[in-house]
Amino acid sequence: MGTVTWIGLIVITAVVAFFIGAFITKKQFKQDELKEQAVQAQNALEQYRQDVADHLANTGKLVNKMKENYDQLLSHVEATNQLLLEDRNQQPAEPFFSKETTEQLQASLKERQSDRSSAKAQPADYVSGESGLFAGQNKVSEHSKAS
Repeated sequence: MGTVTWIGLIVITAVVAFFIGAFITKKQFKQDELKEQAVQAQNALEQYRQDVADHLANTGKLVNKMKENYDQLLSHVEATNQLLLEDRNQQPAEPFFSKETTEQLQASLKERQSDRSSAKAQPADYVSGESGLFAGQNKVSEHSKAS
């Protein structure tokens, strides 16, 4: 074998070794990239789990707070109901209005009832006698007829 054959064989071996090395390097690069993606996915999963745990803890605190508020509201309503029931059973020691005011109100009610029973009664506008826009209309119309 000659020198040319040996040089050719070395060149062919170098080219084949180059392509095999490039293939192995590319495969190794893809594996490294996949490993990095797997690590990132694992970190994202851990972060998601932590976020869910924090959210659930916060939700638990809010539910407990809501329960406490509800219990407080319920006790307040029960206390109010108890007070109302006690007040209903007992008559007040002092009347709401004084004796004179009560008598005036009762007299006013009786007066209004008697005013309403007559056909010419004015509306209940708290004015005794004729009042309003049409109070003197009959007199004016009779006066205009006479002219």
